[in-house]
Amino acid sequence: MNSRKNEKPILINPAKRMVMQKGALSALLVTGSDKVESGFGNGDCLLLDFSRLIFAVSDGSERYTQASRILLERFAGVLSERDMSPADIPVLKKCIEAIYGGQKYTHTCTFSCVAFFKNRKEVIASISSGGDSMVIVADSSDGSIIFKTIPDMNFAGRSKNVPGISTFTLKDRKIRVVIATDGFAEVLNQMGKQKQGKLPKWLFNGPACGITGKVYGKIKRNKLDYDDIGMMVIDPFDISREDKSILIGGTSPHQEAQVLLAEQGSTD
Repeated sequence: MNSRKNEKPILINPAKRMVMQKGALSALLVTGSDKVESGFGNGDCLLLDFSRLIFAVSDGSERYTQASRILLERFAGVLSERDMSPADIPVLKKCIEAIYGGQKYTHTCTFSCVAFFKNRKEVIASISSGGDSMVIVADSSDGSIIFKTIPDMNFAGRSKNVPGISTFTLKDRKIRVVIATDGFAEVLNQMGKQKQGKLPKWLFNGPACGITGKVYGKIKRNKLDYDDIGMMVIDPFDISREDKSILIGGTSPHQEAQVLLAEQGSTD
């Protein structure tokens, strides 16, 4: 009889566009509050490659919301072609160069990515970010921000400057990693004044797998006005490899209308 003690199931809620890995990760995609009326798609897109422990977000412009999905689909493709390990930084760099080089000028979007490589007592996190999406490394005990990417003009499709890769060795098990589009920061500001250098403590209360559910609940209860939100909260020490890769978002107006119709139907 095979032991399945170390298995960490991945749960997907299509109606709420949420993904969870037990104890380790939660991801959320929310469509902007005015998108149904304005006829736009959802420009935010999430890639969760559990087989390689590589996670990314992208935010496409309202002119072409599918740009983010095109970029992350290409990223997933070049990763599979090279069969890379997250510890292979030169290969990761070439993958990012490839997707930036192949993105059309009219398909402008952001790109933020983290690749995790786990050792026995530590985790190596390789971080790359272009545009105004973000990667945040924070202390879950008090919300203190240890590292945050700086917004720049290195948007895929527009910039010839491919974002570099910063590598960190994580040893403190209280560390959490947040990958998000700018809509995440905007909605946090609406929920309450943020202390400089900190994320709100409630964002880290409980296992990482339950956090985006809290964000979703607060958004709906407070009836906020918000842009598209794409986000993940990851416990780098508990994240587990599984043979699964998930891509969510980057929808056209027609696709988004169908998704929102299904979401409304699930709540009736």
